[in-house]
Amino acid sequence: MTQVGFHLLESQSGVEAYLRLIGKCVQSLYKQGRKVYIHAKDEEQAHAVDEWLWTQELNEFVPHNIVGEGPNKPPPVQIGFATSEQKPPENQHDCLINLSGEVQPFFSYFLKCFEIVPNEEAEKESARERYKFYRGRGYPLDHKKY
Repeated sequence: MTQVGFHLLESQSGVEAYLRLIGKCVQSLYKQGRKVYIHAKDEEQAHAVDEWLWTQELNEFVPHNIVGEGPNKPPPVQIGFATSEQKPPENQHDCLINLSGEVQPFFSYFLKCFEIVPNEEAEKESARERYKFYRGRGYPLDHKKY
């Protein structure tokens, strides 16, 4: 059964703080040897995460690409976004980082699902609804505040 973790940004707000929290989660999972699929809410957010990851220091760099770009052998971290054509990589069912603001129909394909929540009231309310969804179906939950 998929383990679901909520990472809540509470001490800071803004896009840069949100990207740092996403990056911290990605870097931690990569250092653990995990494969990660980041599901962004749209193409703009996917490219913002991609750019943020490219700008990290060499010792913090995480091999990644946007799904469909890059080498034939995909890196351990891939970034996709919500479109009708795009689905998560078939061979990457380890960790999902969900940034879309909605429960994804494929979340249960993954061993772990991380919901990264920015410090905005509307986003927090949406996260509460997702939390209720997962809890109501018996998924193991945890949460961390940053």
